[in-house]
Amino acid sequence: MQRQSALLALILAACAGVAGGFSSLTRFSVGGASIAPRVPLHSRTGGRLPAAAAQIPSSLPRRSPITVQAPAMPTLPNQPLPMVEICANGQVMRYSSTLTSIRWMFGANKLAARDVRLLRSSAPVLAPREGYMLFDFGELRGILQADRLTLIGADRPAVAALGEEIQRRLEQDKLEGGAAEEQQPFEVRALECMLEQVYTVVEETLQRLSVLVSSTLAELTNPSSFDSEGRREAALGRLLPLRISLSSLETRARRVSVLLDELLDSEEDISDMCLTHLQRLDAPSTALSFLGEEAVAEGERLRGRAGAEGALLGAEAEETAEEEVAHMSAAEAEAREVAAAEAEAEEAEAAQEQMEELLDVYDARFNSLCDQIEQLGSTIENTQDVLELTLDNERNRIARLELLLSMAGLSVGSCSAVSGFFGMNLLSGVENMAGLFVFVTGTSILLTGSLFVTCWRQFRSISRRQRDRLMDVDALKNVLANLDIVALLLRNRPPLPRGRKAMQVELRELLESSGIPILKTKRELSVLCSLLMQQQQVQEQMQGNQQGLQVLGAM
Repeated sequence: MQRQSALLALILAACAGVAGGFSSLTRFSVGGASIAPRVPLHSRTGGRLPAAAAQIPSSLPRRSPITVQAPAMPTLPNQPLPMVEICANGQVMRYSSTLTSIRWMFGANKLAARDVRLLRSSAPVLAPREGYMLFDFGELRGILQADRLTLIGADRPAVAALGEEIQRRLEQDKLEGGAAEEQQPFEVRALECMLEQVYTVVEETLQRLSVLVSSTLAELTNPSSFDSEGRREAALGRLLPLRISLSSLETRARRVSVLLDELLDSEEDISDMCLTHLQRLDAPSTALSFLGEEAVAEGERLRGRAGAEGALLGAEAEETAEEEVAHMSAAEAEAREVAAAEAEAEEAEAAQEQMEELLDVYDARFNSLCDQIEQLGSTIENTQDVLELTLDNERNRIARLELLLSMAGLSVGSCSAVSGFFGMNLLSGVENMAGLFVFVTGTSILLTGSLFVTCWRQFRSISRRQRDRLMDVDALKNVLANLDIVALLLRNRPPLPRGRKAMQVELRELLESSGIPILKTKRELSVLCSLLMQQQQVQEQMQGNQQGLQVLGAM
């Protein structure tokens, strides 16, 4: 009995120990899951784990973290982004930073909050600021300075391609070894690479869409292909996403074109975009300092000569020499200032002209892309109009066939009505008459044929009248288009005869003798005669009214 009690106590103690171990493990795992921060720990601590986290023993059980893929969203202010910085000397630096912390990277040129919002917007941006430029062309966005380019999102393919192109161009300029004055400024070369890449992407997309649109329209307008109805349905299904893609591409190109137009219309923006020139103006000029030192030395030399001459010639000669020195120094300083101002103005004009030429070239190229996209869209619309006309023609043919069948059914129905009258089981007394069957049958057939012919002639007459109206409208258009020429031919001639036939003959002879190939058809001459006859009637009424007024005035 004692052994059983000891064994039971031992089992209970073991169970309590196991339960305590599971409880501690459960508290550890639940606590680790409940206090998980929204931002990863290594992001908040600059990639280094804290000491407390580093001291966790590796023997503890580890659980794989649950990762949830977040949907695509705009860049948040506190979200670190990979960035690449390309300097004018070819040096490349890569780091991670947030949009709000970029403002501490430029010293006096801090990035304002509105500029951060511009970089997070979806519209294209090219905004000059004091000492830098902001740009945002979708995949390409960042900050451009006179000696460096900062690109946001270094992990994107477009950014990597732009960085490689700028580095290649910088290396090429170094190999060519031209003078510093002959080379383009760094901001011009970087901006040209950006605009060229944006233009190339849009152009290549347009070429691919053009090939797809051409093949789709060819399937829609080619009735001889195998399974034409199925191919047409598939082509119509592809036409909607193609038009949506074309509209989106046109919007992208149009936005960039409008942005460049706004920059070209503002001389102040063009001047602010010349970053290298503005940096030279802010820096101390070596040439001006050299000229200043030379002027000071020249003044001292003249003063020394004046002092020597003053010792020989006296006080009067000394005063005259000092006045001459002061006059020469002021004139030379003024001349140097004017020359420096002219050189500065020429340099600023050259820099602005270079920047304006770059923007103007790409503005024309983007406008050309917009025209090509519009032409492709108009081709789709014209093809749709042709298809609608073709379907309308098919519907008209089906309606004409249905009308013919209806007329034939009416005719046969009249014959059936006669047979129905004689098919009744009633005695009329004419059943035994000889030759009556042939007479009734022939009369029924004749009635059917005459009814069908009457309906057909009525339909043809209606179609003919509609066709005549359309031809009259075309003839009236041609007459109104050439009415000025006819008026010039009739100006120095006697009045036309009043009869319609005589007027037509005289007009035909007049037009043939003039040698002008206009109004050759009888319908056009008839319409012209109608207009001239109406004009004659109006003139006669006006003359009669004037004569009546004169008679009343005389009375």
